[in-house]
Amino acid sequence: MSNEPNLLTIIDLLNRSSKYLKEKNIENPRLNAERLLANVLNISRVQLYLQYDRTLIPEETDRYRDLIRRRSQNEPLQYILGETEFMGVAFTVAPGVLIPRPETEFLVEKTLALKDKFASAPPRIWDIGTGSGCIAVSLALHWPGCQVTGSDVSAHALAQAEENARRHGVSGLIRFIRHDILQEPPPDAEPPDIIISNPPYISQKEYEGLADEIRNFEPPEALTDGENGMRFYDRIFSLIRNGLATKFCLLELSGFQTDAIIKQAEELTAGNIEIFEDLNGIPRVLLLEIR
Repeated sequence: MSNEPNLLTIIDLLNRSSKYLKEKNIENPRLNAERLLANVLNISRVQLYLQYDRTLIPEETDRYRDLIRRRSQNEPLQYILGETEFMGVAFTVAPGVLIPRPETEFLVEKTLALKDKFASAPPRIWDIGTGSGCIAVSLALHWPGCQVTGSDVSAHALAQAEENARRHGVSGLIRFIRHDILQEPPPDAEPPDIIISNPPYISQKEYEGLADEIRNFEPPEALTDGENGMRFYDRIFSLIRNGLATKFCLLELSGFQTDAIIKQAEELTAGNIEIFEDLNGIPRVLLLEIR
């Protein structure tokens, strides 16, 4: 059957599409080819090789070719698949919402490491710029009893975050609100115990040099502040300086303006300031204890 005209096996398609994606300068072409074909056939990547001589029907081949075409044009794999993994679970992602990055898992892990500080009562946590809700949902899943508020200026992002909260059964544990951190006061009279944020920290100059896969597909407002990359840090520090009585503030860093951010943090508190590097040695998380 595999020798019939126009009928291709799994291994034929993987070999051809991997070569094609490599020619289009797509990073990890074989992995991309496998992920997309596994999606079309609704099987795991391992099963692709267990069924390597399986012949695809024309409808399957046509659908796969369409996905490969989209990927060859730099559309992010996560948008094509409709989901990505974060903290070990799958999150729905769609165009218009920032794709969660592995670096942000590090931010969540450092927040969860504060559990001992709140042994008597779980904290109130404010996730600023919640996007897909990956931070808020992960905290609700891994920190029983914590009260999470996820805010974002984008109604589209909030809808995605709410979908992910429902997907993981924590929608009753998180409050999502539309809020512009740059223009509005904190959403609650009672201050959060922990502020956490992966803010848009890319400067406009850096943004213009981003890869097409990022700049042409992901929402610019989730990536850059349109200025020097410091607006959101400045605003969060200003809220704390002007009386927002939070206990801890954890912020993801770009690695490019660490010194300027640390200088502001040192002016806020006599408490502990820690900078955690990621696996590549890049300063990635600022932990600020407010006293």
